[in-house]
Amino acid sequence: MEDREMHCVICQREMTFEVPPCEDDHEDCPELVCTGCGAAIVLQPITMRVWRRTPGNRVAPMQRRAA
Repeated sequence: MEDREMHCVICQREMTFEVPPCEDDHEDCPELVCTGCGAAIVLQPITMRVWRRTPGNRVAPMQRRAA
């Protein structure tokens, strides 16, 4: 991968982004780093998981105590 000119949100202008050294030399690095400020841009999608609560699965804030 080669260096790219991209808009940097930190520098607020077009800057050169380069590929940082990677631990795995046989794989492409998933990020580019701004040569001005060092901000990184991830090029590969990140998978996020969202847990949803169902209406019938609620936890009471306080449990009742037997007297």
